[in-house]
Amino acid sequence: MNTVKQSPYLFILVGILIFLFVPIIQNQIHFKKYIKPLKGAYIEAPDTVITMNTWLNGSYQEIKDKHLTQNFGLRNYYVRLNNQLDYKLFKIANVDKVIIGKGDFLYETNYIESYYGNNYIGTTELINRFKKIKELQDKLASNGIDLEIVFTPSKASFYPEFIPDTWISQKKVSNYECAAALCKKLSINCIDFSKWFRDQKNISPYDLYPKTGIHWSNYGALIATDSLKRHIEHMTHFNLRDFVIKNIAFSDSLISPDDDMGEAMNLLSPVKKLPMPYANYYWKEDQSAIKPRALFIGDSYFWNIYYQGLTNNLFTDCKFWYYNQTVYPESEPIRDVNQLNISEEIKKQQVIVLMATETNIHDIGWGFVDKALAGLETKNTNSPRQNIYVKNIKERIFLTPEWMKEIKKKAKIRNVSVDEMITLDAIYIYETEYCKPEVVAAIENTISRIKNTKEWMDQIKTKAKANNVTEAEMIELDAKYIYDTELKGK
Repeated sequence: MNTVKQSPYLFILVGILIFLFVPIIQNQIHFKKYIKPLKGAYIEAPDTVITMNTWLNGSYQEIKDKHLTQNFGLRNYYVRLNNQLDYKLFKIANVDKVIIGKGDFLYETNYIESYYGNNYIGTTELINRFKKIKELQDKLASNGIDLEIVFTPSKASFYPEFIPDTWISQKKVSNYECAAALCKKLSINCIDFSKWFRDQKNISPYDLYPKTGIHWSNYGALIATDSLKRHIEHMTHFNLRDFVIKNIAFSDSLISPDDDMGEAMNLLSPVKKLPMPYANYYWKEDQSAIKPRALFIGDSYFWNIYYQGLTNNLFTDCKFWYYNQTVYPESEPIRDVNQLNISEEIKKQQVIVLMATETNIHDIGWGFVDKALAGLETKNTNSPRQNIYVKNIKERIFLTPEWMKEIKKKAKIRNVSVDEMITLDAIYIYETEYCKPEVVAAIENTISRIKNTKEWMDQIKTKAKANNVTEAEMIELDAKYIYDTELKGK
């Protein structure tokens, strides 16, 4: 009788033991390929081996503990179970900066802080920063380069009605609101997608923001790209490729990144999603359309455009500098922006786009504006040597038919005169070929040899008179000739 009465407890005990030993069994059987991986980034904890030294100093125990904690059997399911309980019982999302709003709309806290103006850096600071943006935009325009300033939207300002009560605070002036006003006041050419999205909120039949995503929807990014394309065409008079939307359909199976926050929550039963619109489109064939070179500098909102392949169809050799730090595509030989020559990179472009969402708008460009202005300032400080060399290079261009042919093509693409394009090419060659420290040192050494050689100086005087130039200019030209014919490439 006692055995019968105790049998339920025995089953419970056995069940508990099985529950405890399943992770150990799973580690031995290794059926991890059947386990759904967790979403999100993490630093992998390395394994270690025991030695007398690591045991005595405690490093083995510490490293091994971190490795086992991250790699025990069925860990992914336990993590999802824990996250599910926190979500269902306490409305907590175990993801950095993610909170659950009303109706289970997901937000990142920094966007809410920006919406309420809690990270406002002050009017004076914003005026200084946007005056520099205006200065850069004007300088680049004078060099045939279009600088586009793009304000991308924010989920907090688009859906303020779903922000949880615990995060609602007094609305103050935000960095975005001040920046938008400054663009009007300073006549900065700007595309304000934040305002445009809010204006479209109750008009558009298609969702511009997903319930469980932080970024604009794939459809929202698509129509924003079309608007950006049209704005570039207006500013540059370029004829860019057109794409045509054939049809739009809603789907419950969301395409990345429309469910990026929902996936990052790593739940057993995901947050209920709302169907999102997805468009089929095709690119029109147009022989007169061009694909200008372009550089994008922005935050994570650009990924929606990048991964849809939109930039590759609109631009040639398009680069993306993520937060002005990392270069994409990943095939680029130099991935660190700080290792690039900003002045040279700028001169390669026909279109540069600085884009940032409301939470980053006060820091748009992430240091690019100051570096670009410094590079252009150096470029515009014409030394006597630069004037002499540029003049000489321009003469070579005029005397080279193939070079002139290329110049005319580039002038048409950039919508500048042939004379302007010749000057731009000559300046580019001067700065890339003759301004390197080792080249300058070689030229200075040659000039010193010329000045210290009487016979050479006698020739300089004769040639200067014949060419109707000063002796100083003739010395520079002779030094350049020596470099080009004898020293270059050594």
